[in-house]
Amino acid sequence: MIHLSSLTAAGTFTKTHGIHGELNATLAIEPEYFDEDSCFVCETDGILVPYFIESWRPKGSKGILIQPEDVKSELQAKLFIGKTIYINKERYARYESGLGEDAGYDTDGAYADDLVGFTVTDADAGLLGEVAGIEDSTANMLFIVRTPSDKTLYIPVATEFICNIDMENREIKVSLPTGLIDLN
Repeated sequence: MIHLSSLTAAGTFTKTHGIHGELNATLAIEPEYFDEDSCFVCETDGILVPYFIESWRPKGSKGILIQPEDVKSELQAKLFIGKTIYINKERYARYESGLGEDAGYDTDGAYADDLVGFTVTDADAGLLGEVAGIEDSTANMLFIVRTPSDKTLYIPVATEFICNIDMENREIKVSLPTGLIDLN
């Protein structure tokens, strides 16, 4: 059974969109939170019910069009209008621990994927290399950094290690724990 204490409000369904069950939602979170593994929870007949997302697409800066699985008509979609969209609190906390508006520095709403191609400099070690990609198959997201000597470093995308992100100059300044670079 799903308990409200394990959820956080993420937005509200405002209206239907089209005739195939797609819903327009206003979000209090970034739309990019939703991925192919996402689900949301809505109260249905007095109980909290999870719904998997078949597809989604952004609409404006905080809006999103969501196609829930098994919702195939406008009539079915109308049942969601005005309902709060809940998401798993723990999963969202892990998502937020990556990059976002509350990270303590100005990223202009950047996400880890937006930082591919940025140079990475450590406070002690100096230039580490360039972000070649993001490893996000585990709970701890990692920057994949290619060094000037063509080695690969894996650096946690964690606010406690990131000192500054300079969007204009495409630079990330980090302060990594002693020995972390040697683990790679």
